[in-house]
Amino acid sequence: MNRLTLEAVAGDGVPSGPVGADRPFGSRRRGAILVADLLRLAYPAVTAVGATALLVCGGFVPVVRRWLADEIRLMDLEAVVATLGGVWPRPARSRTHSDLGPILSRNEAAPFLEDLDRMAAVLGIPAPKRPRLTYLPCCGIVASGPRERTLVVGLPLFQVLTRGELRAVVAHELAHLARGDAGRLEGAIRLVERLEEALEASPPVGGWRAGPLRAWARWSYRRGVEWIAPLARAQEERADRVAAGLVGGDVAAAALVRVALIQPLFREVLAYYEAARPATANLYALFRTLWRRLPQETLTTLRHNLLADRTAATPTHPRLIDRLIVMQSYPPRPGADDRMPAETLLVDLETLEEALHRRLFADKRPVRSVFHRAGS
Repeated sequence: MNRLTLEAVAGDGVPSGPVGADRPFGSRRRGAILVADLLRLAYPAVTAVGATALLVCGGFVPVVRRWLADEIRLMDLEAVVATLGGVWPRPARSRTHSDLGPILSRNEAAPFLEDLDRMAAVLGIPAPKRPRLTYLPCCGIVASGPRERTLVVGLPLFQVLTRGELRAVVAHELAHLARGDAGRLEGAIRLVERLEEALEASPPVGGWRAGPLRAWARWSYRRGVEWIAPLARAQEERADRVAAGLVGGDVAAAALVRVALIQPLFREVLAYYEAARPATANLYALFRTLWRRLPQETLTTLRHNLLADRTAATPTHPRLIDRLIVMQSYPPRPGADDRMPAETLLVDLETLEEALHRRLFADKRPVRSVFHRAGS
């Protein structure tokens, strides 16, 4: 493959100019980054001051009550602030060795790494160093240091996708890397997503949940959605166009639907597995067996239900149906091995399944924040 620009790959959908110089983003991007920096700094500071004031003014009573009931630990800031009605942002994870899974070596995944090198060359960027095989059905660029970005690819994607579909998923993430999306805005996007999840999980019912910390969390979430979410959605749309231009609109659309489909399925398998332990088969062998035995009629119904849900959008991701419309406007780019199972990109799938299973349950529970709620 020759080295091409993102514009050549994605066609007219991607603005002209060098990588990182996006004309439509311009001042909006600068404003969003400024708001992102302010929000990331101000939110935890104001939340800490507010929580301290509430504790002094009587908030210690419900906190101590929950502690005596063995519901929280006093050193768990997230639980203490949640008791007072607020949301405490989780710190960014940087322990990639334990959190994100093992490094994929050439001996384990030579065909996949060769594909990765070719796609990175097409997009005009260095191939990500030390990509990791992670636990959940996701793919993403994760900050693993001040200036280091790591590509993580979930083992369940290899079990379910075709080679062409996995290329589309990886190309989407490489487009983010090429455009510098995984930068200063990333922390604020995670904060907005965290605020959304927490506010949805604990609706106000009076008392502390309707207090000042709750109001501050809602206000911060709305400001984040207003300033940061439009840029985040634009970045997702641009990465979708790059992926569709690289592998073809039909393959990219199929990959998006399948990733969005298997994530809730894997959640259910994970919940069942943990409830039913000890189990004879490892988690990933169980999921692979379940997927291969699902009747086609069931898969079709699940796919139709997914596409019919026109409300399935998040502040940082467009609706699935809107993303599909854009992707399917790109012509096919058939490859000789597009329909081959993605598991053939790994040298020994079953050995990796067993190794990842042991690593996961010997170390910790999965990092659920790695899930992409709207697919890739």
